[in-house]
Amino acid sequence: MPTSGRPQQERGDLLDLDDALRPSGRILEAGTALLRAFEDLAVARTEHDSTTLDLLLRLRLAPEHRLRGIDLCRQLRKSPSHVSRMIDRAEHRGLVKRQLDPEDRRAQQITLTALGEEAVDAYLPHLVEVLNQTIYAALTNNEIETLIDLLARVTSSAHQLLERQ
Repeated sequence: MPTSGRPQQERGDLLDLDDALRPSGRILEAGTALLRAFEDLAVARTEHDSTTLDLLLRLRLAPEHRLRGIDLCRQLRKSPSHVSRMIDRAEHRGLVKRQLDPEDRRAQQITLTALGEEAVDAYLPHLVEVLNQTIYAALTNNEIETLIDLLARVTSSAHQLLERQ
């Protein structure tokens, strides 16, 4: 049994490999299950796709319901061209609008329209229901706080690894 908190790698047998992969496997499995629940039980009850709802939700949570395109790229972890196409589709549906950024005339801010706010309002109860029936039904408040802390540490560690490369 490892004492340092890290899996033993000396033996290199399958059992050690299984032990080494178990945490990441569980994290990915939980993420996949939650995404499927969101898609099947929350997104499916709206008239929008998950990508559009993700964009709208991020705008809804932003100050003044607006973000610069580059900030959306960072949050969505998508390329500028991909995010631009997402914005184009949402703008065509009347859910968002582009405006010049008053602080940087080369940039644009993406803003929720009233129709976009209505779309998020229609989605949120379904999203909350899925969260209540998964995370909040399975874990206590203390466990949720611990999980948030642990996942933040893993995320930070992964970011640090990528920065070193």
